[in-house]
Order: sequence, then structure tokens, then C-alpha cells
Amino acid sequence: MTEKRTYTLLITKGNDPDGQYDFYKERIDSQNDFSYVEYNTEDNDLTDEVFEEADVIIMLFGLYHSNQELFEELFEKSREFDVPVLLVRFFGMEFILKELEERSDAVVGWNPHCIVDAIETLVEGNDWEKPCASTEKP
Repeated sequence: MTEKRTYTLLITKGNDPDGQYDFYKERIDSQNDFSYVEYNTEDNDLTDEVFEEADVIIMLFGLYHSNQELFEELFEKSREFDVPVLLVRFFGMEFILKELEERSDAVVGWNPHCIVDAIETLVEGNDWEKPCASTEKP
């Protein structure tokens, strides 16, 4: 039997007028077979050690407009420390800024299975192929 991995995630948290962080937490915590340790951008100092430990940086697009400098810093650190970026769309919207999509390693909606699949895929070092986007037109 294979032992389940515990992922280390760095999640955007900050000025969040729409409650995107709490909604994200509900979604990811609903996955009983997914184990993770969380750092977030509000409760943790963003030291080099955090970036060295992080498996994936999760950016919630709903926080972008109120936290643009933070997003920029996270993109820079993701490249410096070779940590993949998972961008989660704003809840209820398919739109995402093209410039952010191009800088992210994967983009998903709010399906918790898709979020977990994207994290696992990125950590394994595989290219993200949008397996959860079957309803999107090519």
C-alpha cells in the first residue's frame, strides 16, 4: 500500500472582499483523501524557507485586484525557487486575465477534484493538460 503524500501549499490570503479564501478552504478540505500543510500570505512571513518547502503556490484570482503587488511577488518567487503556480478562477466566472494565465503553470475552476488533481500533477512534474476542463471548447 502506497503512503499518501502530505503537500505543502502556499495560498494567497489578504484583502478578500468576496470570501474567496474561505470558499477555497471549504473546497480543498472536502477532499478526505488529500493531505496538506498550509502556509498563507497573511499569517506567515514569506521567507525563503517557506518557498523552499512549498510544493505549489496557489493563487486565488478573486484576490488579484486587491493584492496585485502580492501576486507579482509570488510570481517572482515561484520562478526563483522553481515552485509551480496554480491559479484558481474567481468563483462563478470563467474569465481570467491572460497575462496571469500565461504566467501560471495550471489554471482551474472550483471543482475540488480538479484542484487536487492539478496540485498532484504539478508536484509530479507533469505538464498540466486540463483534464477537468472537458466542458471547455478547444
